[in-house]
Amino acid sequence: MDEFQRQRIFLRAWLHGKGYFTAIEAMNFAEPLHNGTRKDGVTPEFQHQVEIALHISVLPNLVDPEATIATGILHDTPEDKNVSHAELVRRFGHKIADSTDRVNKYDPDGSPRDETRLYEEMALCPISSIVKGVDRGHNQRTMGGVFSEEKMHSYLDFSDRRILPMLKKARGHFPQQYAAYQNVRHLLTTQARLVRSCVLLKAA
Repeated sequence: MDEFQRQRIFLRAWLHGKGYFTAIEAMNFAEPLHNGTRKDGVTPEFQHQVEIALHISVLPNLVDPEATIATGILHDTPEDKNVSHAELVRRFGHKIADSTDRVNKYDPDGSPRDETRLYEEMALCPISSIVKGVDRGHNQRTMGGVFSEEKMHSYLDFSDRRILPMLKKARGHFPQQYAAYQNVRHLLTTQARLVRSCVLLKAA
C-alpha cells in the first residue's frame, strides 16, 4: 500500500471516529473529481486535499474543525472543477459553501475577484483563512522539482505579500485560533528560508 492510500484510509477512519460525517461526504464528493495527477505527473491529485485535511486535523482551538477540514477538501472544486456555489450549498450547507468560495479567485458568476479584496475578505473568515494558509504551505512543500527557480521565488514572494499579512489580520479577528495561525505562519516562513537557502547554495 502506498503512502497516499495509507493517508487516505487514516483520514477517513479518523473523521469517522470524530463523527465528522459532513467532512467524509466532502471526501466522497471531491475524490472522484480530483482523479488525475499533480503537476509532477506522478502524485495523485487528491493527495493534495488529503494532506491539507490531515494538517488541519492537528491544528488546535479551531472555531469549527469539521467545517475547516471539509473546506480544505473542497477548496479547489469551484475553481478547478466548475462546482457551483449552489451545488456546494445543496450538499454541504451555507457555511462550508461560503468558506470554500472565499478561497476562490473567481466570484460565483465567474468574474475574477480583485486580489486585495479577496485576501481582505479571507481574513474575515476563520475557516477560509486557515485553509488558504495550509493550502499554500502544501503547495510550497511540493513545488521543488516542478517549478522553475524563478517561479519558486515568485511563489514565496506572493506568500510574503498576501498570505502572511492575511494570516496576521485573521489572527486578530479570531484570537481563539492564535496557535493555529502561528503554526501555519511558522510552516510558511520555515519553508521559505529553506527554499531560498537551497537556491543560493545551488547558485554558489
